[in-house]
Amino acid sequence: MTRLTISGELDYGRLLDLISDQTRALRVTPTGPAETVILLDGSGPDLALTIPSRLPCDATWWAAAMLRRSLRRVPDAEACASPWLESLLLSGRWRHPHAAYDQPGADGVLLFKPGMTVTASALRELADRLAECGYRADQAKVLPGQEIIDSGAATAHYHPHTELARRGTLTAEERITLLRVYDRPEFQARFGTRPHDLDVVPAYRLLAEGRLTPGQLEKWSTASAELRGLDSGAVDGPNEIGDCLSVNVFQDPDFNGGEPVIVVNPHMPGVLAQLEHPENSTVAVLVSAVGRQALSWKRVSQEFCGVTDPAQALPGSLRGDALAGLFPLRGTTGEPVHRTNNGIHLSNGVAEAMHDTLTWFGVPPEQTSPGRRLRKAGTDPAAVLTHPFLELAGRRRAVATLTGGLEAERAARALQAGRRCEVDDFPGTADSVRRIDVAWQLAVSLGRAPGTAAVLVTGSVGRNRACPDSDLNLLVVHSAGSLADGRHRPRFIRNGVEVLVEYLSLDEAEWLTAAQHPSLSSANLFPTVLHRLGLAAQFTGLPLLDNQGQARRLADRAAQQSVPPALLAAHLDRVLRAVRNPRRGGRPGWSGIRSAAFALTVAALANQPVRYHKPKWVPADLRTIGRLDLWEVLCEAWQVAESSEAGVRATLRKAASPGTDHRTLADAHALLAAGRLADALFCGRFAAGAALRRQDHAGLAATPPATLVHRLTELAEQELHRSAT
Repeated sequence: MTRLTISGELDYGRLLDLISDQTRALRVTPTGPAETVILLDGSGPDLALTIPSRLPCDATWWAAAMLRRSLRRVPDAEACASPWLESLLLSGRWRHPHAAYDQPGADGVLLFKPGMTVTASALRELADRLAECGYRADQAKVLPGQEIIDSGAATAHYHPHTELARRGTLTAEERITLLRVYDRPEFQARFGTRPHDLDVVPAYRLLAEGRLTPGQLEKWSTASAELRGLDSGAVDGPNEIGDCLSVNVFQDPDFNGGEPVIVVNPHMPGVLAQLEHPENSTVAVLVSAVGRQALSWKRVSQEFCGVTDPAQALPGSLRGDALAGLFPLRGTTGEPVHRTNNGIHLSNGVAEAMHDTLTWFGVPPEQTSPGRRLRKAGTDPAAVLTHPFLELAGRRRAVATLTGGLEAERAARALQAGRRCEVDDFPGTADSVRRIDVAWQLAVSLGRAPGTAAVLVTGSVGRNRACPDSDLNLLVVHSAGSLADGRHRPRFIRNGVEVLVEYLSLDEAEWLTAAQHPSLSSANLFPTVLHRLGLAAQFTGLPLLDNQGQARRLADRAAQQSVPPALLAAHLDRVLRAVRNPRRGGRPGWSGIRSAAFALTVAALANQPVRYHKPKWVPADLRTIGRLDLWEVLCEAWQVAESSEAGVRATLRKAASPGTDHRTLADAHALLAAGRLADALFCGRFAAGAALRRQDHAGLAATPPATLVHRLTELAEQELHRSAT
């Protein structure tokens, strides 16, 4: 128990609110008109605070900030000093006297953004606060705008945001979020139209058309954010609808004939212009953990730096205290930090820390502390920075956002679960988004039915990979007996799209998403379990309506399902026997290798949230879960090589025969129409099945090469090991 004695007058109720997340007050005892004793749940030393007579902020905030800083102070804070950091303002460069040149700590980067006046007192205070948390500054530099232009640091720093502002289009999930924010009567009253009918345009494309100047865009974007907030929820304010993705509706009588347009990341041109302005400077500080009990980076982000909006930041944080006047940081014209310029950037986690240290200090990712921890967790740190985004079952996630606040092991698992990609590397987006607009309208009417708990879009649209002729699959979850049979319209056409609606009661959904029974071990049951997992995976689709949170809960249950280990092991054992001991002895033939490679692929997908559904999705699903090794083996086994559109079309024509799986062949033609040539070729060859023997290239060896057999065996053994652990 810690005894806190505060001398001075303040609002004790508000004080307890400001420290409630840090510690729990067991008893508050006023001992006089200007003194209070608070007994806190904790084992730290007793504390005594005397409120100064003159303060730059209100007394309650000051007391909360001092208390929080005292409670987080590490035992060896004195050893974490950053001596003479303020000398940076004289020389433009500073380095800690004990910083290692060959093995920098580099846990993250702190920036004082342009437009801020950084004083010697601010740098001294920064050094003290870093030491409290067990960190120090290893290097620091002042970068004028011209140096930032020459190095390209501004664009590199905001890479995912800038890419979206240049060529970003909305995915299916982001389109739903946009409609959820904007499709309401206030929008139509304000703009005279519905959001479905408006163009969604990246900010830089709008500027490139010459109809709007950068100054006009920045003035409008800044004013809107100051008025409404960064993630306002308002129809005429900025709204975050995805990772690093914000939209706002621009309308002006002199622009576009007065018609409104939805702008993607409209703030980014202004943000980059501020960083690159010749009269502005940015202060960059390389931060390293040196204390034996240094705070976790998550705590550093929340308690030392503070959340994005200074008005919501905690006492004792840089952003919160800067707004309150307790940390000496203000704008160049004397204004306090605010929502559109909170004054400070701090790397949010392992991926952004590596990115920032490379951008601002040229430290390779493998030489940073986060990089070393990621490598230990089995992830190549350099590979993390090759692409700014990750695809997770059709959802676009920014690598930095996905890993923000995660420890290295959890970050590595998150990164291994998806496919690294560029901003526009989402084939099927346009066809998916067109169907989302249809789905949204239907969900509104379906949601009016009594007992409707959730409406989800599933299938290829739910995975953001629709083809030009894809159906729209909707799943309606309802309370038992709430929907009369007359309301069921299983299949119909809407706006040129074939729609299939499936109804499930909550009881059925609970059964589908229940855990598999561990006693299942017969290999013959594997297809049954696989089918059930595929049905349950529907709940990981995109929720259009989920007011009660049932869709989210069912999705979590479905994601936690797995194939019973004994059942998966039996399936993989059959794969290994087929490769090692074919029926006629010797090396397995092409037919056996193809079957084994596909069976191994199914096993790998079965225990992933994407599951196995049908051959059409196998290539994309393997890429989504980062299993390029399996995709390469599958391609070699099924002779899927690079081919032109004409070549794929010819292969699909040859595949048509009495023994062909015509449904899978139709899927292959749909993939071809969508421009996904390799996927279409695999799907077509799979559809041909036994007929492949007659279609194989004339120069194909009589038996598969030993290297392919060895690689397939190796991957099957690895998968068997995973199933056992």
